[in-house]
Amino acid sequence: MSYESVEIRNDSVPIANAVHKGLATWVMETAALCNADSIEWCDGSQSEWDRLTGKLVDSGTFTRLNPELHPNSFLARSNPSDTARVEDRTFICSLREVDAGPTNNWHSPDLMRRKLTDRFKDCMSGRTMYVVPFCMGPPDSPLALIGVELTDSPYVVVNMRIMCHMGAEVLQRLGSDGDFIPCLHSVGKPLAEGEPNLPWPCNE
Repeated sequence: MSYESVEIRNDSVPIANAVHKGLATWVMETAALCNADSIEWCDGSQSEWDRLTGKLVDSGTFTRLNPELHPNSFLARSNPSDTARVEDRTFICSLREVDAGPTNNWHSPDLMRRKLTDRFKDCMSGRTMYVVPFCMGPPDSPLALIGVELTDSPYVVVNMRIMCHMGAEVLQRLGSDGDFIPCLHSVGKPLAEGEPNLPWPCNE
């Protein structure tokens, strides 16, 4: 699949010019692995927020609350079978098993990477892959670490905007050769052509 035509949404900052080669290469390689239908670079703008929350309302993931009582607020109901973290499937993949600590599950980083690479093949078929540059602290701090999350969940994108600095300002800080932490997430439910999307995909 070719990703020469990348959808870039940004009204003020030329995002494409800020992306360094390493990031752009990783994004394209991951899109090919996951077989994403399209790629969208997130800028963190209000217009992006309005568009994605509107999309989540239309899909049934969000219910818009009374704008007079709770402006710009939404209710999201997860699947009752879903949980954010399952203990026996959470692993610390440190180089040395002892560094995982006595109460955590450990797995070899190389073996886990191979397992997850296989799991992520074609997982975003029928979906958009969002590129979310983020920083948990002040982007102008010399101690700030930058991450880039690739996800097929607009729910994740809008929540990242609430929880941290994300979008164009972080990408500018990263520059053309900065270091970043690569993060990958998927709802794990590829969509066949014509298949309707679920409000909250979940494997019970």
